[in-house]
Formats: sequence, C-alpha cells, structure tokens
Amino acid sequence: MTQRWLAALLAVIATCGARAHFSDWGGLLGGGRPSQPTCVDIPRNMSLCHGIGYHQMRLPNLLEHDTMAEVLQQAGSWVPLLNVRCHPDTQLFVCSLFSPVCLDRPIYPCRSLCDQVRQGCEGRMKTYGFPWPDMFRCDKFPLDNDMCIASQSAATTEAIRSLMQGHLQLQTREHQSKTGPALSKGKRDNHLWPHASR
Repeated sequence: MTQRWLAALLAVIATCGARAHFSDWGGLLGGGRPSQPTCVDIPRNMSLCHGIGYHQMRLPNLLEHDTMAEVLQQAGSWVPLLNVRCHPDTQLFVCSLFSPVCLDRPIYPCRSLCDQVRQGCEGRMKTYGFPWPDMFRCDKFPLDNDMCIASQSAATTEAIRSLMQGHLQLQTREHQSKTGPALSKGKRDNHLWPHASR
C-alpha cells in the first residue's frame, strides 16, 4: 500500500511540474531553516520507518531533528504505537514526519490524515497514560490538496474491517466447534507499550 502511495505521489509531482506547484511549508512547525536539507538513506535500525516504500529521507526532518542520531532516538519511542495497530495509516503519518521522502520541497501529511490517526490512536495512548503530543497537533498540517500526504486506508478501511469480521467469526465458530464456547474475553495488550517516552 505504501508503494502505491509513493508511486502516486511521484506521478503527481511529475505531471504537475513540482517546482512550480509546491508551496513551501517551511516553518509550518515552528520556523524555517536557512541550510539546505540533505538526502540520507533510511537506516536499517530505524525500525519505525525502514522498509516503508522509499529509501531516502530528508534531514533535517519535518520535526526539525538535525542528526540521524536524534531521529533514531526520537523515532524509537513511537514503535509501540505501531504495535497496538490503532489505525492502518499510523506508520504513514509518523514516518511522513520522522523520515519524510526526499524531494525538493517538504511534503507534509494532510490534516485529515492526522485527524484520522489521532481519532484511532489518541484513546489508546491515553489508556497507557500518554497524551496526544503537541508535535502531532493536526491544525499545524495543511488542508487536503494534491501536495500533502493523504490517508491510504480511507477507501479500504471498511473492506478490511468486513474481511476481518468475517475471518474472526469463522475462527470463533471453528474454535467453538473444537473446544466449546469461549470462556474469556482475551488478554489486554498492556505488554505492547513497555517503555515509550512521554
């Protein structure tokens, strides 16, 4: 799915004349930078975003982390959010900020993408005692247009939910036919958020 997003983004850039069409969102998150960003490989040990569908990112990133050491340290705190699977676009949203695709101009996540991920994840974060962070405040991001990163799951979320419900119902019926009715609701996922920093 991420590769389709990247291909679509690159197609839009190629057909629209990217340099003329981009509006510079520099400073959107609190000030611009006088130095030019550089392209660096996304390292293998950046488990949050390695393998997302592109290989190079901008540095400084969109959260104004200047060094790869800083990016790795900060990004590592967000891996547990992916593990709780609170929204299908969580990785897309978080990586668009921590390891943005390396283009001439920054491409920010659309406000609607932020809103959707926040709606799916904020309650889960609160369960573990973590507020939605200011650096992910959705009103900082651009309204939807063809030059921001939009949700990739909007069209497929309902289909996935339907498939998962059917699969779970089938599994439940198979399990009950072998073992009898289920006796417990299942385990909570408290072990998934072991040591994220606030």
